[in-house]
Amino acid sequence: MVAVQLEDLTPFEGDVPGVRARLRLDTEIDFHQQLESLRNSGANDILDAFGQASAGEWVERPVKLGERPFLLRITGLPATGEASFVAISLTADDHYGEVPGDAEVQQAVEFASRRFGWELDMEEVRKALSVNEYGLDLVGRYWPNRPANLAGPWEGLLRTVISNQIFPGLAVKLQRSLVDFYSENTATFQGKPYKFYPSVERVAEIAPDDLLGLRFSRQKARYIPGLAQMLLDRPERFDWQKLKRLPGAEAVAILDELPGVGPWTAHYVAMRGLTHPDVFIDEGGLRKTIAVGFNRPPDISGEEAARLASVFAPYRSMACYFSYMKMYQV
Repeated sequence: MVAVQLEDLTPFEGDVPGVRARLRLDTEIDFHQQLESLRNSGANDILDAFGQASAGEWVERPVKLGERPFLLRITGLPATGEASFVAISLTADDHYGEVPGDAEVQQAVEFASRRFGWELDMEEVRKALSVNEYGLDLVGRYWPNRPANLAGPWEGLLRTVISNQIFPGLAVKLQRSLVDFYSENTATFQGKPYKFYPSVERVAEIAPDDLLGLRFSRQKARYIPGLAQMLLDRPERFDWQKLKRLPGAEAVAILDELPGVGPWTAHYVAMRGLTHPDVFIDEGGLRKTIAVGFNRPPDISGEEAARLASVFAPYRSMACYFSYMKMYQV
């Protein structure tokens, strides 16, 4: 696991309460590549905003840390030969006068680490993948790139179920409608209002007919409150931290029990929402990619693709991520 050291923690000066800090990562990261991955891989959502400042490229979004809302910005900084650096800033809601505390800063660091895969030991990933010609090809092309992940398992699950099998433009409109109408958490940062994805509890209360009025299909209007209700009814079954500790196949099978969640969504949310390290998504394009890499016919079955990918355990998620890059000729 990458060591992340917090340096130069400084409160904001002036009327805006907040803190800035620098994170030192004891490994090389390409934050520009990670932001490109976030923009283009589907891991970003409507709460993410991107920009450029004199310090470097950044992404920011509102986050709930404990019971308080903050605006979190993560900015890439120039690296040295020994370490990489990013800056984080946490801005408090205009209605709060308190500077973020140590616990909230640590939660922000953990959020950034999960979102950008800094938890991964890339040397271990390299060893796990370098067991055959296909894995060596992936390592030679893409290592040590790290994935950018979904904001979290709940946000990722909700967003993915909404977006499945519809045009991207409509998916964004539906996500915005859900946030606009059902977010129970709002914040204001420097005079600008922000909303959050609605909580599991709030989504479980939504009447399907109300979602029909927002242009959700009849099927999605049933699925979305239904999956939230199942999460509430069986909290031990759908405990995110427990799911991440299970073997990848078990975590995927449990997610697949949720209404509106099929095998692809279960694999995707496990890999990019839970940030489970050992999941390989079953998808036609990936089957063909891995088949060609293993000199197999391109129409191999999902079972055969899973067998071929099994050699990359316990880092099948990274083999999957690199295989996606190969599939799209990144």
